[in-house]
This record gives sequence, structure tokens and C-alpha cells, in this order.
Amino acid sequence: MKKLLFALILLTYSISFSQELVKELKIKLGLKTDAFQIVEEQKKQIAFFFSDKKSISTVRFNDSFNVIDSIAVSRPSKEYDAIVGYSITDNKYFAYWSDRKKMLAQCFDFDTKQVSSKIFPLEFGDEKVIKKITVNDVFYIITILKNSSVLNFYVYNNNTFEKKIIDLSAKRFLGFDNKTALLWDIIDRGTALEPSLYFQNISNETPPSLVFSAFKRKIYCTENTVVFTLDTNKRFTQLISVNLSDYTVFQKSYNQPHIEETSTGGGVDSNSFLSDNNLIQMKLSSEKMLLSIKDFDGNELKSFEVINGEEISFKNSEIIQENKSVNNTRILDNSSQLLRKIYYQNPSIACYSLNNKKYVTIGSVSYQDSGNGMMVGAMLGGITGALLAAAISSNYSMDNLNSYKNRKVVYINCLFDKDLNHINGDLKKLAFDELRLFADNKNKLLSQVVFKLNSNLYFGGYENKSGIYSFYKFKD
Repeated sequence: MKKLLFALILLTYSISFSQELVKELKIKLGLKTDAFQIVEEQKKQIAFFFSDKKSISTVRFNDSFNVIDSIAVSRPSKEYDAIVGYSITDNKYFAYWSDRKKMLAQCFDFDTKQVSSKIFPLEFGDEKVIKKITVNDVFYIITILKNSSVLNFYVYNNNTFEKKIIDLSAKRFLGFDNKTALLWDIIDRGTALEPSLYFQNISNETPPSLVFSAFKRKIYCTENTVVFTLDTNKRFTQLISVNLSDYTVFQKSYNQPHIEETSTGGGVDSNSFLSDNNLIQMKLSSEKMLLSIKDFDGNELKSFEVINGEEISFKNSEIIQENKSVNNTRILDNSSQLLRKIYYQNPSIACYSLNNKKYVTIGSVSYQDSGNGMMVGAMLGGITGALLAAAISSNYSMDNLNSYKNRKVVYINCLFDKDLNHINGDLKKLAFDELRLFADNKNKLLSQVVFKLNSNLYFGGYENKSGIYSFYKFKD
């Protein structure tokens, strides 16, 4: 892959699925080549990393998908088994490889066209990793100290790293049983849906899937802030916000709406979703669902309800059920079916902000049909290769696209204005909806990527027979 040949062919016709084929690249990739991208909106460019068992190449494109430059080098030794993240400093791009005890930062310097490496120790001791994520071009490994409420942020930037300790011991947390608990006790619990010691990151780059938002532990990155939400206790949403500039903390618990258990003694369930500066909470039994939208101070701004057998006044779509594929759907008849399926699966609510409107999806997802519970790589549809860690944050939209595979999903779509007032009328398909249909019919393409650039959504994939990597654009 060191001698990649790019023959650029511009094609601008539109075909089915409302997408536009914007570029084709003649390139030689192996069958097991991983790909991920770094979008730099301010520079109006994208950097792609192509990695296989022998080498790694970084190629920079402008926003017209013309190649600016590229660097290729042999991959590190086999002891470094996966790329776990990236960071950027000016024209230096760092890919982070890890093994059990150390991490190698591979620096692609596009000013000098040189590649250098530096090794950092990974000596976590009694700490356990709960997230690896890039925020504002800085790479973070977040850990929790065993049997404590202490978080640690390892910060990697421009070939340096530092450790920031966030001691939350003075904060009060509630476990699933409503008793005071250590943060460790809440995080170190796995279910058939989500593993222990894991937070699902949520981004507004593409509409979050109901699979991602069904997690009871989520992490959101906004500006220079990381926000953790915990819905492991069905009575409260517990929130921890960390300012990455000075590592100050805001922590608060928000009451879930109260709902009575059913006459048959059935329990209740809950979840939440953070959208802009609003917290959307859902609480349900098998007969009723309540939605509450609050500000960060805990003031309720809006509320909605779904009652067994009654029409849902705020939905903008039919009640849709997908069976393992977006191309295999059926329409359900009434709210009773929706409530029952949400209650007996994994309840979920997701929100996507676009053009001063909020697109809200309410529903649930089943476990994967594999019967093996939820392993992170498997949950992502198997799209992550051996050399690319499943949780790498730049692959969020690709993972999001594939998360529904081998699951049953039921949902309704709803539309609100920026002030959370319901907007009547049918919803037009979003670009991501069109992409889901398109990608389902392009599942043989290799080294796939999904990303947003200049407010447009792009899908890329490699056809091995022709040796062509194609980029398609989808518009909202």
C-alpha cells in the first residue's frame, strides 16, 4: 500500500436513493483493510487512514475529494494490535496503537512528510478503562479507579500526555436498588445489551440509532465538555458534566416522571437522551409511557404521554417495525402494540437536531439474534476489522449505520420545533434514512466509511473487483 495510485474520476449524476456519486478513486486495497476518517471542517478537508496487516497510509482530500497529499509507512510491530484513537496538531496527525502495557503514537507530519513514533506507558494499575474518545482533536483515555468514585482523564496531544484526576467521592450516586453507591458499582454492571465498564458515545453527526440510545450509560461531547448520563436507576437520570478546559464538574440527578405499576404487578422501565441543553426522559409500563423534557436546572419544559389503546397525538409517522433490515419492515396497528413491544424489549429515545428542528425517534430494540448477548464489536454489525478498535470515535457514524443489523426494532418518528412544540404533518426522509436504504444494498463494498462534511452526508466504499473506492453524497 506504500505505492498507492490514485486515478481520480469525477462523476456527478444522480441515481436511485437520492444520492450523488461524487468521486471514484482507482486504488489498490487489501480485502482486510480498515478505514477511518478525520473531518476538518475549518480546513475544508478530510484525512483518511487506510490500515492493513503490513502498512498504514494517510491521504488528505479537499472538500471536492481531490487528493492534496499522502504519506504511507509500514505498520508498527504486531504487538500493537489495534488503532484506538487519533489526535491532530496543525498538520500533524497522530494514530494511537496499543497493546496491554503501552501505546505507540504514530505521527504523520504533512509539513515534513515524515513519520515518527513515540511510546507511552499504559500503567493503569487498579484503574479500568471506560472510554477512549477524541474531543476537539485531542485524544482521551478515561478510566475509573476500582471500588471508588474517582475518574481519571489521560490526555494525549502533540506527542505529550498528562493525567487529570476527578474525585467524585463527595458526590452522591444511587445504585439500581435506590441505595447510595460508588460510581464504580454503577459502571461495573453488565447486561445482555451493554457490557460493564462501558459508555456509549452519542453524536449529532448522524441521527443516533435506537440501539445506541437504548444504552443506560451514555457519553456526550459538546464543545469542550464531556457529559456522562446514567439511567441504571429507574427513578432518576444521573448526570456528570466535566469541563475539559479546567476539569471542573457539574453533577445532578433528575427525577424521572412518576408512573404507577400496572394492575398485574408489572414493573416499570426508563431511559433518557440529552439533546442540546435539554434532557428528554421516558418512563413506561406495559400500559402507559410518559415523556418529560427538562432543562439543566431540572425544570420541566414539556411533557407528553402514550396511553394503551389511544391515538398518539405527537407522532409524525406510522408505527414501524424493522426485522433485521431496513428493507424488511411492517406497519403496526395501534399504540397498544407499540407500548407492549417497547416494554418487553429495550426502551429507547433518540433526538437529532437539524435546521432548528428536533427529530425524535421513540421505540425499542431487541437483542441480537446471535443469542450471545452484546459484545461491542458484534453489536456494530461486524464492520470493524482486526486493526481498528470498535470504539474509535471517528467511526461513530459507520457504527451507527450498522447497529440495527440482526435486530428487531419498533419505533415512531416525531418532529418538534426548537421550542419543543410538536409540528404536524408527514416527515420527509432524512439523508441518513436514504443512506440506510442505500447501504443495505451495498453491503459487499469493503472498507466503508460514513461522515458529514459541509452539512452533507457521505458514504464511501471499496469494490475489490474493479479496484475503485467510491464516494456518494446524500443531502437533507
